[in-house]
Amino acid sequence: MSSMWSEYTIGGVKIYFPYKAYPSQLAMMNSILRGLNSKQHCLLESPTGSGKSLALLCSALAWQQSLSGKPADEGVSEKAEVQLSCCCACHSKDFTNNDMNQGTSRHFNYPSTPPSERNGTSSTCQDSPEKTTLAAKLSAKKQASIYRDENDDFQVEKKRIRPLETTQQIRKRHCFGTEVHNLDAKVDSGKTVKLNSPLEKINSFSPQKPPGHCSRCCCSTKQGNSQESSNTIKKDHTGKSKIPKIYFGTRTHKQIAQITRELRRTAYSGVPMTILSSRDHTCVHPEVVGNFNRNEKCMELLDGKNGKSCYFYHGVHKISDQHTLQTFQGMCKAWDIEELVSLGKKLKACPYYTARELIQDADIIFCPYNYLLDAQIRESMDLNLKEQVVILDEAHNIEDCARESASYSVTEVQLRFARDELDSMVNNNIRKKDHEPLRAVCCSLINWLEANAEYLVERDYESACKIWSGNEMLLTLHKMGITTATFPILQGHFSAVLQKEEKISPIYGKEEAREVPVISASTQIMLKGLFMVLDYLFRQNSRFADDYKIAIQQTYSWTNQIDISDKNGLLVLPKNKKRSRQKTAVHVLNFWCLNPAVAFSDINGKVQTIVLTSGTLSPMKSFSSELGVTFTIQLEANHIIKNSQIMSSKFIIYVVACARVSSLKVWVGTIGSGPKGRNLCATFQNTETFEFQDEVGALLLSVCQTVSQGILCFLPSYKLLEKLKERWLSTGLWHNLELVKTVIVEPQGGEKTNFDELLQVYYDAIKYKGEKDGALLVAVCRGKVSEGLDFSDDNARAVITIGIPFPNVKDLQVELKRQYNDHHSKLRGLLPGRQWYEIQAYRALNQALGRTF
Repeated sequence: MSSMWSEYTIGGVKIYFPYKAYPSQLAMMNSILRGLNSKQHCLLESPTGSGKSLALLCSALAWQQSLSGKPADEGVSEKAEVQLSCCCACHSKDFTNNDMNQGTSRHFNYPSTPPSERNGTSSTCQDSPEKTTLAAKLSAKKQASIYRDENDDFQVEKKRIRPLETTQQIRKRHCFGTEVHNLDAKVDSGKTVKLNSPLEKINSFSPQKPPGHCSRCCCSTKQGNSQESSNTIKKDHTGKSKIPKIYFGTRTHKQIAQITRELRRTAYSGVPMTILSSRDHTCVHPEVVGNFNRNEKCMELLDGKNGKSCYFYHGVHKISDQHTLQTFQGMCKAWDIEELVSLGKKLKACPYYTARELIQDADIIFCPYNYLLDAQIRESMDLNLKEQVVILDEAHNIEDCARESASYSVTEVQLRFARDELDSMVNNNIRKKDHEPLRAVCCSLINWLEANAEYLVERDYESACKIWSGNEMLLTLHKMGITTATFPILQGHFSAVLQKEEKISPIYGKEEAREVPVISASTQIMLKGLFMVLDYLFRQNSRFADDYKIAIQQTYSWTNQIDISDKNGLLVLPKNKKRSRQKTAVHVLNFWCLNPAVAFSDINGKVQTIVLTSGTLSPMKSFSSELGVTFTIQLEANHIIKNSQIMSSKFIIYVVACARVSSLKVWVGTIGSGPKGRNLCATFQNTETFEFQDEVGALLLSVCQTVSQGILCFLPSYKLLEKLKERWLSTGLWHNLELVKTVIVEPQGGEKTNFDELLQVYYDAIKYKGEKDGALLVAVCRGKVSEGLDFSDDNARAVITIGIPFPNVKDLQVELKRQYNDHHSKLRGLLPGRQWYEIQAYRALNQALGRTF
């Protein structure tokens, strides 16, 4: 093995690591491999900055590649490839030269070749014409075994039986049918055919591939009969995957970018991969990018409404298979979503649907972990997690994410809009028998909302609510005619109205289909969410009903009524716009899930192994109880920084400063008073006073004048951040801070591009020194900055946290969750409500302080 990799053999699996692994990383890899080999679930805690991401990637991918064949078999595989090398045009001299011009190498020697290459998953940047993908190598190995007379009659017969040609097409049609509308395409014969997937638009000839089909290499795995090679390798005779895919979930897209950068450093950087993300991150169509609701606009274009279509969608086939994608510059090793977007713009191919198409042949799929927990997203993305491996990194927030995934909220306005649209379908006699029951559901819920609106109890200023238990809601639904027996029928009606075509009576013995109008994307999304929570409520004899609280909330919003009609029906602009503002009551129907095990019930027991990791999982027992998952393998790894390297350590109380004294030494401590000697007690009452705000500002200015380069300052809430900023602007302290550092404030919500631009300003101010000494980034615990972003070395020479980020005690969901835990703490082993509340704060605090390591 090349000296650039450190080699470890753990649990019979050979792992190549970028450097000499730390003890905590070895412990992590050992636990992961134990779980993967025994098909058990893992709960692993490793402190922030201890290199757990590399340990996760290397151990999981090494295990996956060990299933595809041992290194001892390489000689046989290579020999078979020479005998069965393909002579098609794609492997001709011209094609080979083109590959070499893109940086390919025809020769590489074992054992110096990284394992990703030796197992056939290397990028084309290092492939020779004879060495292509994993599918091709194993296919060649299979054929070679026949030539060696292995006396396996079943193997020979199996090879002669081809799967049905339409199997792949059916899978693609199901994948795109949930979200993508069929498009018409004209063919030479003049007939109109339906395109159910971008891949079906590939002709038998393309610039990168020869005419006809190649059955002895992977160059045509997406075409016609050549599907056999990929299908037979990936699946056995029962149709189950032989080699599990790895679904790697983390909280944000920014964290995914860091994970893929780590993957680039490993010997497994050429593994077939993809990254799933929303249209907000990947859509490149000009009309959609500038639209407020990109999902609905995209679906309109795919529908071909107003004579427009999405030309980017038509180009998906250009880069929708792993082999083709890796031929492009920069894509032969682990890539980031921005690189796929850039390539999609260049080739006019939709990155959003390309990433989805790449799932089929990907060995590892990266995505935010709500994509794996949310039933609606799994369905729209066509994610089948059965017998796959699920890794959830930075999983300290997984409880909140799981509860949110099984919850749903709908406004009265949305219900009325859906009712009116369904009513229009019924009145126009469009699938009347299917639309009528759905309209009845909306009408019943609207009537129930109106009937209970007058019984709401005031809670805060201009807000009121009323709460029902899940079992009480079931009784209400029963009165509406929605029961365990009738709900499956409603689901059938809903599935029917989503179909864009319906069969008509045969004409001259020929069955035909016609297009039928369907409900809008917004109504579809609303009904899908509603039916999701109803499914959970009715599932398994209402097993989860006690885990739900249903609440009607009333708030008020101000709307501008600028357009007013005169007596002639013409629009006139009022002289005083303020008079046109109206105060409107807003009613929201909430289905709140208080038990994260509800969402996990969909994947627990189906996946092969679940691996949960984070730097702040303690207490471990509560995670297992909350998620309803038995984690047989648990680990609490030590930090790579030794105790002797920490100068002092105290319990974090209110105002905390954590500073890096040298490249190895860290000072951690609490500060009880500011430069003027005033006490710093960051309780809610004290933070409201000007004395506290001024003293904290003076302390922050003192730190900025003392510590060079980057400084992070975390606050418990956006509300306090705005108060401090407003006060410091009025006193001139903000101006003094800006004289010393470039001051950046984390935005609440907003576009991803805005946040990325602010981060880049912060990094540039530190990297390129000017008149100011670095930068100050003021952020919020549980915000984007505090979760998983890398602020090592100069980017965070000091981290200051002000107060403890307890969840909002007045938040209704927080109150209900505390009550739920108190009620179920003894029965299910949950933390009592008070302990749960405190743990949420300290986990958030640990994550913020961990940015400096």
